[in-house]
This record gives sequence, structure tokens and C-alpha cells, in this order.
Amino acid sequence: MSGKPLIRLDHINLPANRPEWLADWYAEQFGFTAHKGFVSGPGTLLVFEQGEPSDYRGNVHFGFRCESRQQVQEWATRFNEVLEEERTYSGFKTKDPEGNVFEVYWEK
Repeated sequence: MSGKPLIRLDHINLPANRPEWLADWYAEQFGFTAHKGFVSGPGTLLVFEQGEPSDYRGNVHFGFRCESRQQVQEWATRFNEVLEEERTYSGFKTKDPEGNVFEVYWEK
């Protein structure tokens, strides 16, 4: 093998005031499974542990990628958000109940 080995993001671990409650919120919103602060779904693992949520500034966030513009529009409607639209991008950013910023997007 030449070059760098393949690597992929496996999980995100975030502090939360109410880890199990926030995991349940993500499970309910996105159809994932929650168990004791862990949230899992296809290609997704979020881990919440007891701690003070980060003070997000600038462009700090994590993203959920969709397969189509239409899917992003459906999520935007669900979260009552306005889409940012470009020729090869459609998406929005919003916050969970503890202030973590996440993006839902499609990109060509």
C-alpha cells in the first residue's frame, strides 16, 4: 500500500448536562437507537457524557449527510429551518437542546 492508510471518523463524544436525555432526543429526532448516553444508527455513533456543554463559536459543528436535496428539505421542515441553497449544496445548521450545533446537508 502506498500513501496514507484509509481512515474514517468512527464516533463523536460530547459533554452534556443530561447525557441519557440528550441521547434519547437524538434517537427520537433521527430514528436512531439510544442506550445509556450512546446513540447509534447507520454509520453514526454519538456518545454523550456528563459535563458542561461546549460554548460553540464560529463554525464548530458536526454534520449529517443526506442522499438528496429533497431529504434535506424534509429535515429542514421538521426542524423549522430555512435551507441554504447553492448549485451543489443544500443544507442548514441548527442546535440541539443543549446547544450543540449540527448540520444536515446534501452535497454533489
